[in-house]
Amino acid sequence: MATIGIDCEVILDGTGYFLKPGSYVMHRPRIRRANVRADGGESYVDLGPGKREWSLCLLCINDLLNYDGTPNSKDGQAFRDALLSSYTGTVGGTINFTEPTNGTAIAVHFDSYSERILDLHSQVVNLVSGGSTPRLSYEVFVVLVEA
Repeated sequence: MATIGIDCEVILDGTGYFLKPGSYVMHRPRIRRANVRADGGESYVDLGPGKREWSLCLLCINDLLNYDGTPNSKDGQAFRDALLSSYTGTVGGTINFTEPTNGTAIAVHFDSYSERILDLHSQVVNLVSGGSTPRLSYEVFVVLVEA
């Protein structure tokens, strides 16, 4: 089982991930509305803080090390496949997200997913050196919205 501070920085849908440094952003929008009244003045209604939104860049790269220096058991493709499975398999549902600041699981909607392959050349190197599958490394950008 993934443990924050041991083998990951965040846990999403039961899988632990490391983050690209500086990419963890939590946004809490304010629910408000401003209207122009008939007299030309402005009315402002403030309903308070809205649901939290997290933007993260998850490192789905090969040869990651845990905090104790031991190799992580997953490669980049396995991390990426787990994320994609969570994204496509939870249409209309929620998943659990454990953030690093308090360690409690939060039900979230998986709002957005995009990926960047760091080096396409790496797939050729693994195949040429006797591997049966490409060993790609990804940076996966996700947006999560509190349920």
